[in-house]
Amino acid sequence: MLGLLAPAAVALLGALLSGGSPRYLSQARFRAWPVVALGFGVELVLYNPPFDGQPWAIAAGPWIWLTVRLLFVTVLVCNGWSGRAAWAWRLAALGVGLNTVCVAANGGHMPQSPEAALAVWGASQIDPQRLQNVSVMGPNTHLAWLGDIFAEPAWLPRRSVVSAGDVLLAIGMAAWVYCASLPGSTRTALARSKIGAGSARRVDGAAGGARQDLQR
Repeated sequence: MLGLLAPAAVALLGALLSGGSPRYLSQARFRAWPVVALGFGVELVLYNPPFDGQPWAIAAGPWIWLTVRLLFVTVLVCNGWSGRAAWAWRLAALGVGLNTVCVAANGGHMPQSPEAALAVWGASQIDPQRLQNVSVMGPNTHLAWLGDIFAEPAWLPRRSVVSAGDVLLAIGMAAWVYCASLPGSTRTALARSKIGAGSARRVDGAAGGARQDLQR
């Protein structure tokens, strides 16, 4: 997780050094963010005790998780439909979309490379007795190249195994954070346009008043 958030932190630092501010980031538009918060809440409950050991959760959990991933893709696509840094949202949507395709092709689990897991943790962390969102990659794995095959670098705290989709998601998030932290965010531009419209109305009003005075 830290490996996915680290690029966003670096992007924020870069934006601050370029004259940006967290205030601009807090004002940036994030459509349907409650859906994302709800999805993370569902994952947090589903993949932790006591629910992760329940038979119904083990049976239905993978498909619930797949549904949550589809919701995430939908939110990212909606945010990338238009606006500033829409390309960053689309890149993140592509990353989550690739992950979702791989999960759907493998029964609601993200396949994980045993070799990569060995490099990171020294052994596989998958416990068949409880619900997990990953499965061991093997000969019958579909779209293995989209699975968790990359071991994060050893210097990274709490490193993990990530997929190509995770990398695209991290880059997209970092790009959006950088753009949204600079002056001229969508909301700032909207405010300026409103100010400009108000000024134009005042100028038009003044011009109309002047014409009326001349007519008198």
